Amino acid sequence: MVKGVIFDMDGLMFDTERLSTIFWRQTGEEFGVDVPEEFTYCFRGRNPAAIREAFLERYGADFDYERFREIRTRLQYDYIREKGVPLKKGLIELLEYLQKKGIRAAVATSTDRKLADTMIERAGVRGYFDAFAYGDMVERSKPHPDVFLRAAKELGILVEECLVLEDSIAGVEAGKAAGGYIIHIPDLIVVPEEVKEGITAQYDSLDEVIGWLEGGGSHV
Repeated sequence: MVKGVIFDMDGLMFDTERLSTIFWRQTGEEFGVDVPEEFTYCFRGRNPAAIREAFLERYGADFDYERFREIRTRLQYDYIREKGVPLKKGLIELLEYLQKKGIRAAVATSTDRKLADTMIERAGVRGYFDAFAYGDMVERSKPHPDVFLRAAKELGILVEECLVLEDSIAGVEAGKAAGGYIIHIPDLIVVPEEVKEGITAQYDSLDEVIGWLEGGGSHV
């Protein structure tokens, strides 16, 4: 029986991956470098350290990534303050269901604590969650399972009794490695069939997870 549900954030809870691509490109324009959308795919779902490594590998060891990320983060904060955080379909319905059923919930995101907290607060969903694990709280990024293991620990629940919800390739790999249930909710990136092999289920939106939970939880 599932005792806890662990949510990825960007692309899963919030419809922010599309925005992220825009922010990376706009920052590149300010820096005078091209940041192709295809390049951003390689670090979707990964933590700040892994993204930094990807930029230095592509643009060289002298690239001022700290300044680059500062500008990109400012653009995101400005957007959030002005327009809020776009929610993914079915998020509130699922969170309200979990709250009603007494099933504990956690956020496990590769985003750093400060930005993630800002988004969670602005979206008005903090009260639904019992625990939070951020990208700067673990040493290894997804596809390693560390952030999900940390979230389960914060919940006080065995990871084998948790359901992980993910959208990205690295996230699905990390969820599988964690050892609990893993449901894929597609977003921008197509997750290859070989990566999805062995997952619990795939649904088009978060509210469909309610039916799976109501059915007692099983591989479908």
